[in-house]
Amino acid sequence: MENKTKLNDAQSIIYCRSNLQRAFNDFDETDIADITIDGNNVCVLRTDGSRQDYPRDKVTQAFTKFTGRLPHFFAYLGPNYRGPSVWRDNSYVLFKGWCYSHQLGHYNPNAKFQQRFADQLIHFETKEQLLPILQSDQADIGYLIAPDGFRLPPRLVDLDADLNEEQQEESCFGEPFCSCGSFQRQLNHLQDFRQEIPHFSPRCKHLAWVDKYREFTGKRSELRNECNDTPEKCVAWWYAPPGDGRSKGRFLLLHTKSGVQAPLTHWRHYRKGEVFTEDDAWTLFDNMLEAGYVPYPGTALRQLQSVFKQNELGKQTAD
Repeated sequence: MENKTKLNDAQSIIYCRSNLQRAFNDFDETDIADITIDGNNVCVLRTDGSRQDYPRDKVTQAFTKFTGRLPHFFAYLGPNYRGPSVWRDNSYVLFKGWCYSHQLGHYNPNAKFQQRFADQLIHFETKEQLLPILQSDQADIGYLIAPDGFRLPPRLVDLDADLNEEQQEESCFGEPFCSCGSFQRQLNHLQDFRQEIPHFSPRCKHLAWVDKYREFTGKRSELRNECNDTPEKCVAWWYAPPGDGRSKGRFLLLHTKSGVQAPLTHWRHYRKGEVFTEDDAWTLFDNMLEAGYVPYPGTALRQLQSVFKQNELGKQTAD
């Protein structure tokens, strides 16, 4: 006997056409009359009256994987490769990578807004003041994110308690937070999501990116500290955004074992002849750190500027 049920808000997000297509490559997203649940299956009712059943667990896995996906390295860097900027209460402003979305991305109004206001955001005292600046019809410069949760107000000390009763002020933190629409929809229907996915916690690509970026900067700092900030094994990198909305950018690397101030003659192309894009950046950074090489933006190394200018990257990124 059929026991089909309509989807609640959380189920509508999980068992949508896009996630069905992510879970099943041959899924046809056209001519759908309704999507319901029947036991352990997602039921897709077609306009011709036919029905197709798909395992619910496969779709929830696709949803979880998609919401926790990792964008490329440049997706959330601000102007001048700026990472997340400290705001208040253990939170950060995460910039959208407008400058790296196109070779003329730095002319984008949102990129110019980032350049103008990035250092002033700390002066906004509340989320209610800050969020309209970050996300509005007039500005779309980034998100407010707290990967470790906001710092909560300290517990009040009881002055009437016995003096020998130990009272410690401890820093308390809430749950991870992101102001993006995806995270907020999960947060608003949290109990319904937990009915579908045991131990569920809201997740989004911005939290995934910040986690990876912190891992990257942590490993880089660890390497630099091990050699008293004078590493011999170094990598210089450059990035040229794409020239249109369909192609990829170019990612170039030079490496040396003679220190970051080594002259140009001591640097060599990494896997010369191969073409790398923004999609390769995280893996390449992981590989170089694993091999003990410290990465530096090539634009910061004056002795390498001739490479930057001679290479086609220079034509695309110089401004």
